[in-house]
Amino acid sequence: MPRGGPVDPAARTEWARLRRQAAAAHHPDRGGDVDAYLSALAAIDRAFAVPGESTAPIGSPSAAAPVVVVARTWRGTRMRLARRTRHVSGSVRGRLPRSFPGARRTTDI
Repeated sequence: MPRGGPVDPAARTEWARLRRQAAAAHHPDRGGDVDAYLSALAAIDRAFAVPGESTAPIGSPSAAAPVVVVARTWRGTRMRLARRTRHVSGSVRGRLPRSFPGARRTTDI
């Protein structure tokens, strides 16, 4: 879903749906025209009175869009920490002597 957009959840859902339809119809990667795609997005943004949305091509004078800072979520941070912990503990357990409790070794047959 694109960043920005209306604050109202119902309007935001409709705005995002219309933008997806415009992308499906006019996106250059799907054989559409760049100018038609940008004008369709701009029309949708104007209809929903979205402030600060820039659909101008990169490098044009009006392409300066506001910087959006995305905060990391707790779930994402927790998942990255858990993955890193598993990796480090697996490396340590693999280097422990066989007789050490918690060492990762197969049993002797």
